[in-house]
Amino acid sequence: MDIAAMTIKALELMWVFGNQTAELIITFRAFDSDARLLEAKIRDEISTGKYMKHLLFDSSSVYDSKTLFDQFDYDVQSQILVFFEQSTGVLHQALQVLTRLFGNRDSDPPKLLASSSDASSFSSASTAFTYEYPKAQQHNSPGLGPSLQVDPIPRKPSPLKRLWWSVYDKRRIESILAEFSDLNARNLRKIQLWCLGAELSVDRGGHLLRLESDPNSKALGFDLDARLQISTIEGVSGPMDSEELEVQESKVLIGDMPAIQDVLGGRYGISQWDGRPVLVEYRNYAPESPVPVMLDDRTREVIDRLAKVLHQPKETIFRMPNCLGWTSQAEQNRAALFFAIPEGSQPSPISLLDIIVSSPTTPSLGSRFTLALRLAGCISQLQLVKWVHESFRSENILFYPRVDVKHENADDRCTPHNIDLTEPWVLGFENSRPDPFFSAGRPDKCPERDVYRHPSRQQTPTQHFNKLHDIYALGVVLLEIGLWQEALSLEKGRFAKVREPLTIKKQLVKNAEKRLGAKMGNRYRDVVVRCLEGRFEVVNDTKEELKLQQAFRETVVDVLERSANNI
Repeated sequence: MDIAAMTIKALELMWVFGNQTAELIITFRAFDSDARLLEAKIRDEISTGKYMKHLLFDSSSVYDSKTLFDQFDYDVQSQILVFFEQSTGVLHQALQVLTRLFGNRDSDPPKLLASSSDASSFSSASTAFTYEYPKAQQHNSPGLGPSLQVDPIPRKPSPLKRLWWSVYDKRRIESILAEFSDLNARNLRKIQLWCLGAELSVDRGGHLLRLESDPNSKALGFDLDARLQISTIEGVSGPMDSEELEVQESKVLIGDMPAIQDVLGGRYGISQWDGRPVLVEYRNYAPESPVPVMLDDRTREVIDRLAKVLHQPKETIFRMPNCLGWTSQAEQNRAALFFAIPEGSQPSPISLLDIIVSSPTTPSLGSRFTLALRLAGCISQLQLVKWVHESFRSENILFYPRVDVKHENADDRCTPHNIDLTEPWVLGFENSRPDPFFSAGRPDKCPERDVYRHPSRQQTPTQHFNKLHDIYALGVVLLEIGLWQEALSLEKGRFAKVREPLTIKKQLVKNAEKRLGAKMGNRYRDVVVRCLEGRFEVVNDTKEELKLQQAFRETVVDVLERSANNI
């Protein structure tokens, strides 16, 4: 049996085990209202396997009548198989618990056996499972191939079994299903990374267009990120290319409401768009010119692509507001991008930097871990769709006070008690662009910005911007969140005289290593140090930097997620 057949078999077993587990649970619905919820949860989770089977194993002309699974190298195929074997093994535990509860030896679930001879050539990193089925009725697995042998479902549990379920097995099943759900989610994210980030031998544009339009890809949520990634490929047209987001300046009233320069340094403003307040962010394109300069075609293309990416529907994990449109302001040599303000929010954003500097108290551990997770997730998603932020720092992370919160004075807005720190909005798109659009960067010797930059990007940049540079900036922001202290204050002269890039980095790493463990725990400390030092142990990475993206998710995003969930 080849690796594709074994993977399909694992998906079939997941479907069968999940359905039989759900049908056993539903027998308790007459006296346990949670039974229907558990049943629905299982069926919802295993439907992921059905969609995944079609996405990976349906042949397509995009792949020369082969499958998407065929396009991955053997290492990726092996890991996908392991993922589904793990999920199937967890469901097998749930089925064992329930069949023991019903106490019929003839209704034991299929037994998990050792690796078969068919899998003798399979990678030692994986164990290929086969299953032995008892003689029982046929159970259909729609969309997943041939039917498999499973057990008959009892009609009604006895009073003793109902008691045992309530006291013991229900809790165990809930724990197993929570593990299954978590495993499913993590595996789905990894497969999504391979689908969108792996270097395939087929036409990339055609592959992404398939992910954008395929109903199974849509059901898995891969279509949104595929659509965003299409924007980075020149010559490939997607739905966003037909949208016109550049508007005449007369459509909006810049300055109709007071600009919030006192809080955000004049980089943002508040305007009106169709009668509603919107946030305005400015992107300077010729800051060194004393006279007006017309927007050149290349810059116009980058800004328009950025606006279209930010306009597209996105997963919440991006933490980026919806862009309504943009306009060129030639008199100021800048473009203005207009962003929707979240419903139920006051049109007076506050930056994370202002909150850290102004708040008299440190927020709860839970809110800071969740904030850190949301920001790491944002960077991860940007990597996935092949965009770089290039200006990630705490002054560009904004929060909106809720409309139902009243403040006696302006300073009250900055307290963590009046702001939901788990709802950040990432802006600061003055340098954001598709990863393939190389940027050497302009010289900038501002300490307030340099402290967030990788050493090779400070002052006069010596490298093209890459993913590690955004990760470094994330590390600085996570350091600020953990210590609840602005990065500039970590040096007594606010880095005004300390200008050597490696010395700045050394000072940040020293503060992380010495102080973060006591405040946030060793795992958080290690995450921050890893981001600052770029220590991801990646060797022979692909052109798409797939190994770096995977390592970042596993050692940063996943670690923060587990920590946040355990608080």
